[in-house]
Amino acid sequence: MGEIASEPRRNFGEYEVESVLGKGAMGMVYLARDRRIGRRVALKTVQVQQTFDDESEATEFYQRLQREAEVCGAMQHPNIVTLYEPGYENNVISFLATEWVEGESLRDRLKRSKPLPLEDALRISEDILRGLAYAHQKGVIHRDIKPANILLSTDGQAKIADFGIARPVDSTLTAVGSMLGTPNYMSPEQVKCTDVTARSDLFSVGVVMYEMLTGIKPFSASDVSSILRNVVERVPALASEVNKEVPEPIAQFVAHLFAKAPEDRFGTAADALTELQVLRGSTPRGAPPGLLPPEHGYSTVAPGSNSKAQDATTDRLVGDDTPAIAAGKRANIPTAVSVSIIGVLAMAFIGAIAIIHVKTDPTPVGVITAQQHAEFVLRKQSLATAKALLEAGRYDDAVKGYDTYLRQYPDSVVAKEGLDKAMKAAETHKSQGTVTTEATRQSKKKKTDEKQPPSLWQRIFRRGKTPTKK
Repeated sequence: MGEIASEPRRNFGEYEVESVLGKGAMGMVYLARDRRIGRRVALKTVQVQQTFDDESEATEFYQRLQREAEVCGAMQHPNIVTLYEPGYENNVISFLATEWVEGESLRDRLKRSKPLPLEDALRISEDILRGLAYAHQKGVIHRDIKPANILLSTDGQAKIADFGIARPVDSTLTAVGSMLGTPNYMSPEQVKCTDVTARSDLFSVGVVMYEMLTGIKPFSASDVSSILRNVVERVPALASEVNKEVPEPIAQFVAHLFAKAPEDRFGTAADALTELQVLRGSTPRGAPPGLLPPEHGYSTVAPGSNSKAQDATTDRLVGDDTPAIAAGKRANIPTAVSVSIIGVLAMAFIGAIAIIHVKTDPTPVGVITAQQHAEFVLRKQSLATAKALLEAGRYDDAVKGYDTYLRQYPDSVVAKEGLDKAMKAAETHKSQGTVTTEATRQSKKKKTDEKQPPSLWQRIFRRGKTPTKK
């Protein structure tokens, strides 16, 4: 749970400190209990290490901090650690009472074992993107997405922490401590101190995903300056090249997240979430029982590691040592008996019956690896997804799906036929839209051109010009 609090102070407002959870970006973090309702919270103290020129500057700083705490406190989402309330001393914020998540951080999970299983990594990534999509919609950028700020509850849900010190998009609040970001997970624009947008968070999500899928940090180096240089300049190998168990479409998705230029990344976290959900739906989540190797065939030690410890982790490149599926027992087909009458003589005393026993060879047993099976399932589901998009009338998306598939498997007849149908359907749909638009325009023009009934003054004028009968 944490260390027993040893500091003299045991109370913050209505909160009674029970233990020390750790040190946060702006101060100590305690496990505390709200005496009013008995609820346990994570209590984060706010210790601003900043020098102000005068009292007015300090007042303005705390006023902005107050307004932004209100913005973050208004966010209520299952994938975001809730900020319950700020606490005050001398009319300035001194602590933040936030939701306490019973479980562990993603950082602790990665310390135990990495890379993570594919399904776990994708599920956690979806939760992160889902929380960010909500926060960005509210106008709040996190600016410090990293494994330590991703909490994993006991029921498996991922929650983004430290939103209490995040800032709105238009914030001018001076950065404090790790609000600047953590070097290994910072975006290039954070390193270069240029404008930070919501896409900066997407870059950090890509780095976290890469670490979950491969077990290594893509920009790691021996010193901070080298890490920052790598963030700006280095283009890491695809996750699928580092860990062969990562499907290439997933690796391309991660690369899209942490593209160097913000405009080359996904437009929004919601866009990235939608794409990941599509990919996750077409990614194998484990082969049926009997097709995967037995449990003792796996190890938490990444291939290529020099570690002798079974639970050790490594940052070396991960190879593909997926054990092949052992051949099954040979099965003998029951002996087939073929009775053939060779001949029946006309004479009563001459006859013979020949019985031929034919024993067949054992049926050959095919050997398929888990990787081959996974690729087969992925191909099948990718085609099914593209077909479903076509049948749903989402012709452009279907064209993209078939086109992506054909880039990997250019000889697929089914994909070629599907692409042809999708392109024709898309063209027909566009043509019908054009015809409808033109017909609507002509109809409006016709109505406009129709002769309008004469006005009152026109009728009076015409009456005045009517010749008088003699």
